[in-house]
Amino acid sequence: MAVAKGLQRKRNMREILIEEKLLTEEQCKAAEETAKKESKPLQLFLLEQKLVPELKLLKLLADEWGFKAIDLGKMEVPAEIAQMLPEAMGRKHICVPFARQDNSLFLAMADPRDFLLLEDIGLRTGLDIKPYLALVPWIFKTLDTVYGKQDSAQVAQLVESVQKSQEAAVPGEEGSFSLAAEADKKDISDVDASAPEVEKLVNAIILGALNMKASDIHVEPFEDPNGKNSKVLVRYRVDGMLRPASFTIPWAFRQAIAAKIKIMASLNITERRIPQSGRIQIIAKGNPIEFRVEMVPTVFGESCVMRILDRSSVRVDIKIMGFLPDTEAKLLQQFAGIGGKKNFGLVLVCGPTGSGKSTTLYGCLNYVNRPDIKILTAENPVEYNIDGIVQVPVNPDVALGGGKKFDFASALRSFMRLDPDVIMVGEIRDEETAHIALEAAMTGHLVFSTIHTNDAPSALERLTQMGLPRFVVANTMKAVLAQRLARRLCKDCKVEETPGPEEVAVFEANGVKVPPGSKVFRAKGCEVCKGTGFKGRCGMHELLILNDEIRLQLLKDPSAIPVKEIAMKNGMRTISQDGLEKVLLGLTTVKEVLGGAADKS
Repeated sequence: MAVAKGLQRKRNMREILIEEKLLTEEQCKAAEETAKKESKPLQLFLLEQKLVPELKLLKLLADEWGFKAIDLGKMEVPAEIAQMLPEAMGRKHICVPFARQDNSLFLAMADPRDFLLLEDIGLRTGLDIKPYLALVPWIFKTLDTVYGKQDSAQVAQLVESVQKSQEAAVPGEEGSFSLAAEADKKDISDVDASAPEVEKLVNAIILGALNMKASDIHVEPFEDPNGKNSKVLVRYRVDGMLRPASFTIPWAFRQAIAAKIKIMASLNITERRIPQSGRIQIIAKGNPIEFRVEMVPTVFGESCVMRILDRSSVRVDIKIMGFLPDTEAKLLQQFAGIGGKKNFGLVLVCGPTGSGKSTTLYGCLNYVNRPDIKILTAENPVEYNIDGIVQVPVNPDVALGGGKKFDFASALRSFMRLDPDVIMVGEIRDEETAHIALEAAMTGHLVFSTIHTNDAPSALERLTQMGLPRFVVANTMKAVLAQRLARRLCKDCKVEETPGPEEVAVFEANGVKVPPGSKVFRAKGCEVCKGTGFKGRCGMHELLILNDEIRLQLLKDPSAIPVKEIAMKNGMRTISQDGLEKVLLGLTTVKEVLGGAADKS
């Protein structure tokens, strides 16, 4: 009796290879043994060794199994789509989402016949899964592009090993460790935070951050009222953007993770009602790395943010900080003739938190740093050490007597008696600090500091609002540098194109000329940038140099608008203009500039 064609048993890949005479049975057996030794899927080994042609194998499998095939090698898979499945799951089951349309998620799979996996992914995502056949190397290459190669896989495997060890523990068995039971105890001091499982998870969190070159780690508990999807979410800030880790921490580990981080940061593990701050120091790949730890209580447990200070990665050379040549020349001119009290005044760097103010200040200090110059800094905290500079950590919690605290103002007063040439104070926050900084600048010192304003002209107005006399501000200020950071296009994959009408309109609105034949670039995504299209950041700068016209305006009216008009007439670029110039240089995109600039048009 004939069997209906649709009910015939489908051949597996091994049978197809032999019956279609792509390999002999002996060759196939040898390949299977070698692939097993190398812990690789058979298909990956065969294609890496070029033992079978890629496209022919793809067509044979698609025809035999009855699925549409997708050539991932010719596609740009958005990172946010690929990340809809955890990396560990994608590598384990050899699959990756490559597109989404409405309620449908398109999934590339090495074996789209795995209907249990399709059902599982559908439940996880709440979407209708559309399976497509793809070759194993292309799936892994897409995962590598989005997550990086083996480093992130190592982190995911570390977390998975902890989960398996927890599942394997037999409740009540002597010698077994049930972290869920420990974590649910009311007193956190009872949690064994030094247990191997907890140490592995904390190591995985830190390793993931270092692999992604993150600036911050966020560890946040979120409880599901139904108890099904409660989890500890781990996110990393990379190039200014928060990106989810390729793994989540099981809910049962929430208190033990917090306790372990507290122990490492020398914090009180029994106190969960108030915020706490601390520091962790480790050695990674031979480099000292410091983490500034902030713990805060939330409705679901303690949330943690760790700022990463990698002294080996900081670059404090002002000449490589991305200034346009004329802006750099004008800035460095302000430091000419320093020494012997010949160059004095106040230089401010302004911008919001995370705009790179501290790095720019370190670059300025490093530029003027030489044996015949005495440099003192007051910082809270000291983030990076520079040889030859006396750096003082300010601690407002330390009482000096008479009700005074060791704050920026107190540090500046003491500096005046230490014969400095250059002074840097971390931030001008109040009238007292501003008064002393300007007093130091008037008495023969070059003073650097930061202030929180949106643009350079507003910094001058802010000083007068603090109660400083206009004539003091006008005669003491040298320059104000406002800055923002934009993500830098990945040089390995950026794509050249002609500016569109909307982009040209942005250039025109900001007064930036677009020469004929100019090109702009867009982000694409590759292995180097982990599929984002961006790698690193570049500065957008607004440098206001005080001249006689601006000083006279400050005496009459220190408002930011007239000061800005005069400065622009004398050649000052706004942050947007500077950023758009860098778009034409192929460093970033119009969207990044508009997202970061304070004066976007």
